[in-house]
Amino acid sequence: MFKHRFYTQFLGVLFFLLIPSLLSAQRNGQNEDAFNFDLTKALQGIYFQDPLGAQLASRIKPLEGIIDRESYVLGSNDLISIEIEGTQKIMVRGVLVNSQGDVILPSIGAVSVASLTIPEAEEKIKTAGESAISSTSVRISIDSPRPIIFHVTGGVPYPGKYLTLPQSRIDQAIFSSLTSGSRDLSNSIPNSSDFLKNGNYSFRSIQIFHNDGTKSEADLIEYFRTGDLSSNPFVKDGDLISVTPTNRETPKVSISGAVKADFEFEYKKGDTPALILELGGGFEEVADTSKLYIYRRGVTGIEQIVVESDNWDSFQLLPNDRVIAPFGDEFDKSASAWVYGEVNIPGNFPIESGTTTALELLQTAGGLSPDALPAAAYLVRSGGRKNEIPNQFNADLMKRTSDQYLQGLEYLDAETKLSQNQVFIDLTDNSQLQGLRIFDGDRLYIPKDDQTIFVFGQVNNPGYFGYSGTKTVNEYITQAGGFALSADKERIFILKAGNATWFKVGETELSSGDKIFVDRQPVEELNARRAYEIQKAQLKNQRTQLIMTGLTTITGLITTYLAIENFRRN
Repeated sequence: MFKHRFYTQFLGVLFFLLIPSLLSAQRNGQNEDAFNFDLTKALQGIYFQDPLGAQLASRIKPLEGIIDRESYVLGSNDLISIEIEGTQKIMVRGVLVNSQGDVILPSIGAVSVASLTIPEAEEKIKTAGESAISSTSVRISIDSPRPIIFHVTGGVPYPGKYLTLPQSRIDQAIFSSLTSGSRDLSNSIPNSSDFLKNGNYSFRSIQIFHNDGTKSEADLIEYFRTGDLSSNPFVKDGDLISVTPTNRETPKVSISGAVKADFEFEYKKGDTPALILELGGGFEEVADTSKLYIYRRGVTGIEQIVVESDNWDSFQLLPNDRVIAPFGDEFDKSASAWVYGEVNIPGNFPIESGTTTALELLQTAGGLSPDALPAAAYLVRSGGRKNEIPNQFNADLMKRTSDQYLQGLEYLDAETKLSQNQVFIDLTDNSQLQGLRIFDGDRLYIPKDDQTIFVFGQVNNPGYFGYSGTKTVNEYITQAGGFALSADKERIFILKAGNATWFKVGETELSSGDKIFVDRQPVEELNARRAYEIQKAQLKNQRTQLIMTGLTTITGLITTYLAIENFRRN
């Protein structure tokens, strides 16, 4: 398919190049043609439009960098241009290296350039042209390099023969063999590092067997972690790439501690602490950069080896060694906490994680502003793996050892959602502030005191009302339009600012920011209420019937008595 395409393109190029000559002959020797104009008089030069370049640009494929003249090997389907200087100057554009590896040149004939580098091909053409045109120099340019054919084998899901663009690296070459098996050059590779998520292959020791009998190796882990291009070389035509699977017993090595990225990967012979440290992204700023700890399984158990920085390049790691970068004295000095809201200096402040108290943090922030509402302040714990909060609330862990029923377990879940690592504190209580420890990433919020009371529930006009220390709960309810029809006047509560603790009236003093809630009278379930009304109606009917029956009986007795009396008188 590619050969047919290149031959078609080559014939098209020759057609465009021959048309101007034919037109020129038909015009009785005129020198101008459709693409070349002699503008010497007007512009002091020659205008030239390259139809081949325009055609190639329409189907251009991205290449990494430029082709190296010294290493690129010519082969069938390469499209090249050749410029020959001699007694007769020859410039040929769009010459296709044919299936035999030859180029056909005017006045010279067929010259085999297959398997030659560009300088070698130039020298061969120069030699071939010396007898015909006394050529003095030859210059070859690659107009369009041929696709590269290579093979992938080993334990990949889709082994076999593949095509790729020139200047493609190993990661691009093996991508399809590990993911989809696609062999269509028109499909671009979205992200060639995706296959690294599959840890079942040896990406550190990819073997590459070349056509000339030599062998090389690729280490894609080193390439992706450090950007070392030599660990991800270009694919050559005819390469055989072998990717082998790994298993649970495959030796590994790891780097962790005060490094930018904890990482475990396949062990490779020759690994050193310097290389492993580089794969881990290097030290964090808080690291002790003078030494590394190597933990190794020995005959008598786990041994610790301290490697000083001078020996990191020479110390040879063994399979399954574990490298630890220690933290330095500056480790805790990077900790900080945030203070938001009504303080004199809100912002982010340095702390000693787990040692600095809430009182010290508040003092560092300049203390409370005049508009602060201290009783409504709260602290949000940072959490996270690195700054784990001691004794952290964990509902799932509590469920495992509890004897709760379903409703009790649901309540634990509700508590988890409501708390969200929040700690409510009273900033006016110094003893509480002194006992509360601050951790790295904690956030302290101090809301503004708007001098309001919020009244809601079964009142006619719920809302915020100005706070006055002399007003009673009933006066605030009156301001809110009084009780609604369904209000339960025996169930009035005060919800304290900040922690929203419920109190009955008289159990706490009303303060700015508090809320007053008026509960409603309980409403029976609809069916029960209907049944009650029916029973009530039935009872009323029964009573009426009983009264009517009694009246009827009494009336009958009276009628009988009167009849008897009338009979006696007569």
